[in-house]
Amino acid sequence: MKLTNEPTTIITDLFIAIFGFYFAHFLQTLYYNSQMEVHKYFSLYFLSIAIGASFGSVYHAVETKFYNFRSGLWKMIMICMVLSSVTLLLAIIFFSISSNDNSQKFLQILSYSVLFFSTIKIFYNDDIKNAAIIYCPISIISAVVMFLSWYHNSNMDAKQIFVGLIISLFGTSFVFTRISLHKHFNHNDLFHVFQIIGMYFIFVGSIKILDF
Repeated sequence: MKLTNEPTTIITDLFIAIFGFYFAHFLQTLYYNSQMEVHKYFSLYFLSIAIGASFGSVYHAVETKFYNFRSGLWKMIMICMVLSSVTLLLAIIFFSISSNDNSQKFLQILSYSVLFFSTIKIFYNDDIKNAAIIYCPISIISAVVMFLSWYHNSNMDAKQIFVGLIISLFGTSFVFTRISLHKHFNHNDLFHVFQIIGMYFIFVGSIKILDF
């Protein structure tokens, strides 16, 4: 297979994957000791990002003439995007709502339903908008919850996650505006750089937060 002319995108995807797998492993180990659901779901959040970035690095490496192969990779990237959003939402649910509250169980079911139906939709139509319509609202809701926890409870770990989510959302804007600095440092690369920075802040904050 001939490689494309997107080496920077491949490299930044690989960096996201490396950091994502490390963060996921760290938080999963922490979960075994803490038994905090927030740690489990933040671990799955980073794992979803890492897997999606791994598919992304291959997608950008393969020549466009291999349409069917790239189409399959793209669907997996979009599904991982939705999965990371839903696992983020589940982490926020366990952080902000007591397990004794019936609304928590309802929101868990709702989250898994969103994942199920969104995945089916992506198999039929893998337009990035179908993943973004899940990713953006969940990221904004999560950022609001973390901001309120920081503002009202002086929770500095929530502040870290809030900052990370805002940085990641800012990076996402480059995907849709398609602003580029150079032909070898395009909108995807800008998004990836901000995503890595955002991931770090979210990871630092997620280490110490606890279930409600």
